[in-house]
Amino acid sequence: MGVGERLRVRATALFLLLAGLAVLIGPAVQPLLTSSTSPSRPALVWSLCDTPSTCRPVRIDSLRLDRPVTVLRTSFVADRGRTPAPLTVHLVAMASDEVWWNGQLIGTNGRVGPDRAAEIPGRFSAVLFVPANLVREGPNTVEVRLSAHHLWAPVARPIHLIGIGGYDDPLKGALVHYLPTLLAIGLLALALLFNILLWATRRPPASAAFAVMAVAVLCQAVIEAGKLVQTYGYPWQLGRLMGIVACAVLAAAALGGLASRFPPDRRARLALNLVLVAGLTVAVFGPPWWDAKALWGFRCGLAVLLAGALAGLLGDRRGALWVGMACVVALGLSWTRNFLDTGYYWGFLALFGWWGVHAVRSLRREASAPALGPVVPDEATLSIPNGGSRHRVRAGEILHIRADDDYCLVRLADGRELLSTANLSALMALAPGRFLRIHRSHAVNPRRIAVVHRAGRFARTVEMEGGERLAVGRTYWTRLEAGLGSSEG
Repeated sequence: MGVGERLRVRATALFLLLAGLAVLIGPAVQPLLTSSTSPSRPALVWSLCDTPSTCRPVRIDSLRLDRPVTVLRTSFVADRGRTPAPLTVHLVAMASDEVWWNGQLIGTNGRVGPDRAAEIPGRFSAVLFVPANLVREGPNTVEVRLSAHHLWAPVARPIHLIGIGGYDDPLKGALVHYLPTLLAIGLLALALLFNILLWATRRPPASAAFAVMAVAVLCQAVIEAGKLVQTYGYPWQLGRLMGIVACAVLAAAALGGLASRFPPDRRARLALNLVLVAGLTVAVFGPPWWDAKALWGFRCGLAVLLAGALAGLLGDRRGALWVGMACVVALGLSWTRNFLDTGYYWGFLALFGWWGVHAVRSLRREASAPALGPVVPDEATLSIPNGGSRHRVRAGEILHIRADDDYCLVRLADGRELLSTANLSALMALAPGRFLRIHRSHAVNPRRIAVVHRAGRFARTVEMEGGERLAVGRTYWTRLEAGLGSSEG
């Protein structure tokens, strides 16, 4: 790589790094750096009442239900020409609740009580109808009483919505909202089955990371959309949120784990894994909001993958540039509205789609790959680069090549070991058809294999001339068998 090319690569890596930092932390710090206008007042102004005559305005979206019974009060102005009929009160909260209209109890969701024994948990979402004879022209006093003694973990936002208006099927908007997620569930299941099929048949590029991601994202989508088919009590909403966060963190861990494929240095890979664990820990225990925990876990996985891709870009790793660009785009999209409900799943589907295309191409290449033959004779001399110098050896003298950090070791039949600054793929290209890849880090001369050992169902090793044993990657078993058959011919 020339000086100009090296500068261009470093400039590209710097640009991706700055772009990644901008989309990762920019939207979070922007409200702190810019003056914002005061938010518009909601249609209903709620007040928290300590006594029937002592009330103070509150924001219900940040109100904690830490009292034995929380009493909220508002005034609803009815206009007989505009107020819809029937009129309803829609409550979405992790609490039991009851609604009073102009001093009359109009409905309960569960049973509100001053302690856990007295309370019966209500549903997470409930719609209560307002009797028409209780609706007065002009102001109407609405009082909502809530208790949440069956919550088994602290919640920063137990009240999601208290709305007053015309009746609307709660599932109607939810179906439209979760339709992309429902469609994604089927496609995620197909991606998982495809990966399992490749894994069972030992075909590349079967990947444990992609299998874990597919399982985690599929489970998360099922939990997310499960509210459409199951009516549940409010304590289960907390378990549902915890399940979503757990799946999101598992998917983020698998996503960030892909970063280890790019840096050639073991210490760099270890550092990335440590940063990933630390970042996911902060994401889980830092933000008070459950959605924020899942989102920041996802961003942590993307950030670590971006760091790995940048290291791979500097090390001239294939595909690192595209992975880095995809991470920057995904980080930017993670700040869009309702990303966790829709865009999140479609982003993973795009990743699985790319992986599926890569898998199909690999299978086609494997099916159409010509048999190994004496393309390069044993007497042919190969020039192996090592920085500014070159080793000249005969092709038949090479036993195997092993990738080690950011260089390769070439083992010869006479016991010598040569150091090369070229990567494994470049060394294999020096003698097409001569070497057979049996592992992510190993390529061997199949004509120098003495014995193939089977150590149980899930392990293979090859013994080279001279007695050295090398492990065979599971996804390379089929290729090894085909290569041995060709070399014998």
